[in-house]
Amino acid sequence: MGILEKKTVKTNDKDNAKIKMVEVSQLHFDRDFKNVFQQENDKVAEIANDMRANGFDKSRPIIVTEAYIIVDGHSRFMAAKKAGLEKVPVIIKKFDSRDETIEYEYKMLLNSRRLTDGEYFAAFLKLDEIRCSNPNAQGSSDEAIGRQLNKSARQVCKMREIAKKADSALLEKIQNGSISINKAHEMIKAAEARKKAGVVEYNSEEKTSNTGKGINSDSFKLGVLFVLSELERGKKKSQIMKDKRIARLELGELKLNDEELSKISQRFGIA
Repeated sequence: MGILEKKTVKTNDKDNAKIKMVEVSQLHFDRDFKNVFQQENDKVAEIANDMRANGFDKSRPIIVTEAYIIVDGHSRFMAAKKAGLEKVPVIIKKFDSRDETIEYEYKMLLNSRRLTDGEYFAAFLKLDEIRCSNPNAQGSSDEAIGRQLNKSARQVCKMREIAKKADSALLEKIQNGSISINKAHEMIKAAEARKKAGVVEYNSEEKTSNTGKGINSDSFKLGVLFVLSELERGKKKSQIMKDKRIARLELGELKLNDEELSKISQRFGIA
């Protein structure tokens, strides 16, 4: 069975055992999991207020591994700490591997609340990493991960393309919720279409990396003279910057005569 295929996590008699009371200080988050999902502070505060009034609801114990790593009940754990509780009810569950633990965490969270696109994207990256490291994984990874995330294979395919093609700025916007997964994918496809059509685009990284490449001092000087000459003719900056010769740095096409060059050089003190 593939690691991301639907399955019921095996339990044994100890798993189904009794709820036991454990000191809050013994429990801790799964670091990888905590970095992916943000806790809902308002929800935690609301649960904490209820705990102060009524105590911890023992019908909803916190699920932990044998090492007391929390795999379900993160908000309840934070609320218990906020409410000042010393002990909380837990059930200890055994897992065969680290990957199985992470899958269980995602499954429980997906069943408990609506995720942001940033959280879905982070979950996709982690689940895809798990699947790639599993030599026994079978079938389409997009379909398998889609079942895990309750998303279509098409949506998973979009996330995979974003992961391969997006720059750091775009990834940051997805993670902080500035744009959706669908919008990010649209932006990538639009950029590819513009590139295919021959539209030249520049970003800050390209400007930095291209500095000094293919532009000699004579060409640079000629470009400066061209801009100054256009200003002399009354052109506005916005008009000059739209000139295709500047955009393509085809400075040889400027065709400024010697008289113009001399006049502009003298006017602006350029040797």
